[in-house]
Amino acid sequence: MLMRIGIRMALIGWVALNMAGCASLGNGAIKTLSEDGARQVLSAGKTTKAELLLAMGEASVQTFRNGYEVWVYNCKPGLPGLPGFVGFLPVVGALASVIDASTGGRELAVLFDRDGVVKKYQLRVAESQVERLLAR
Repeated sequence: MLMRIGIRMALIGWVALNMAGCASLGNGAIKTLSEDGARQVLSAGKTTKAELLLAMGEASVQTFRNGYEVWVYNCKPGLPGLPGFVGFLPVVGALASVIDASTGGRELAVLFDRDGVVKKYQLRVAESQVERLLAR
C-alpha cells in the first residue's frame, strides 16, 4: 500500500516538474531573458543571424518573399503534446491547472533584413494569472 502511494507521488512529481518547464526552441536562454539581457544580445543594425544563433540557439523561422525573416523564441508553461484529457484526471488535472495559473510566458521575436542583420526585435513577458490577480 505504501509503495503504491510512493509510486503515485513520484509520478505526480515527475509530471509537475515537466509541466513547470518551458516548451521552447533554442538553448533555454529565453526562460530568463530580460529587457536588459535582450539589449546585450541584440542590437538593431548590428547583430547578425549567426550571432543570435550562437547566443540563443535555433528558433522558429518565418521567411518572407522580400527576403526578410522573423525568428521567434517562445517559453510557455506546460509540456508540449500533453493530451487534453489530463485536465480531467484527479490530482494531476488539478496540479496542471495550478501550474498553468502560476507561470507566465515569454516570447522574443526578431526581424532580420535581407542581409541577415537585426532590423528590430520585441521581447514580451506575460504575467501569470496569479501575478495579475495580486496586482489588482
